[in-house]
Amino acid sequence: MNEQGEVKTTQKKNKKSLISNIIFLVLLSALVLTLFLSLGEIQKIGETLSQIAEGTNWLWLLAAFGAVIVYFLLWPITLNLFAKAAGSDISKTDAYLIGCSEHFYNGVTPFATGGQPFQIYSFTKRGTSASVATSAVLANFVTFMIATNLIAFVSLFFYPQITQGLADLNMEWAKYVAIVGYTINFLVLLFMIALGTSKHLKNGIIAIIKFLTKPKFLNKHFAKLIPSFEAYCENAQIGFRSIWVHKKTFIFSLLIKIVTMLAYYLIPYFLIKAVGLNITLSDNEFVNLMIVLFSTSFAITAVVWVPTPGGTGGIEYAFSIVISSVCLMTTASGAALALSLLWRLVTYYFTLLISFAFVCVFQARDKKALSQLEETPKETTNV
Repeated sequence: MNEQGEVKTTQKKNKKSLISNIIFLVLLSALVLTLFLSLGEIQKIGETLSQIAEGTNWLWLLAAFGAVIVYFLLWPITLNLFAKAAGSDISKTDAYLIGCSEHFYNGVTPFATGGQPFQIYSFTKRGTSASVATSAVLANFVTFMIATNLIAFVSLFFYPQITQGLADLNMEWAKYVAIVGYTINFLVLLFMIALGTSKHLKNGIIAIIKFLTKPKFLNKHFAKLIPSFEAYCENAQIGFRSIWVHKKTFIFSLLIKIVTMLAYYLIPYFLIKAVGLNITLSDNEFVNLMIVLFSTSFAITAVVWVPTPGGTGGIEYAFSIVISSVCLMTTASGAALALSLLWRLVTYYFTLLISFAFVCVFQARDKKALSQLEETPKETTNV
């Protein structure tokens, strides 16, 4: 009875936190939209979007949505693979639904941190141990980080082409922002690998935290969190050992993540075509496609540190810089802002909506399974 009470209390807290995050996201999105509309020419934004209806441009918009769907459907497969390799007995359907939910919970939490805790919690609700769940989720996250960093590294070979447009627009400062973002992303990956493989680092960090929380006013609030952090570190190291033990799973998952992210990075190219804009950096269309792809990779990497739900605000502006660079127009132009908003609608709000639908399906399945479990003892008693 006490355990059920604790579960209900936790669920209430999670719901309140989720609702507050969603409200904040809606308000922030409204603010960003208002800001973008005030910066740009509203008439030009409308004219740019109206180009989608011209000729066969709408086919490019369908291609963009197709790429998003490919990205969304491929995304949970790697979590399925790692969960199975880690020894989880959860069904493939439930593991897939949990993987699909990541976009929603990441999208409504600062620094995109909500997805992993929810996934671990969902796995444990379905009978998987916390250590196995954490192992699978962290192995999946590290694989994603490696994939995005590999693509970002390849983008360095296109760096002159990517920054050429910025130089022409006197916006060379933007490339330094991208470098900072790339560096932060790479350092996070290195830290995750170090934390997952080095006991000395783990013990050192825990010792530092314990030392910093010695004062009573800090100890009162943070001391109780130390055991949870120790357990997280232990599970992280289990997760990394799982990667090395299941090398085939890791390699296959890495390839899937690379394909997944390439589909995501291709979306801007389709959107540029959909509104009838020209990419001015090369006469070769395949080269233009590659430049847009890797420019998008750079832009997203550059704003990983923006502490808003889904990077709202920073990521739209970063994308408008990409569009300005490859199409040679100012970031405040109506066309650049229209494309930025369209890209955000397709890649963020559309995936957020689909992910929420999968969250609802999982919650319904979970509720049904729980009710069946509660009814079983009653039937046994009657017999």
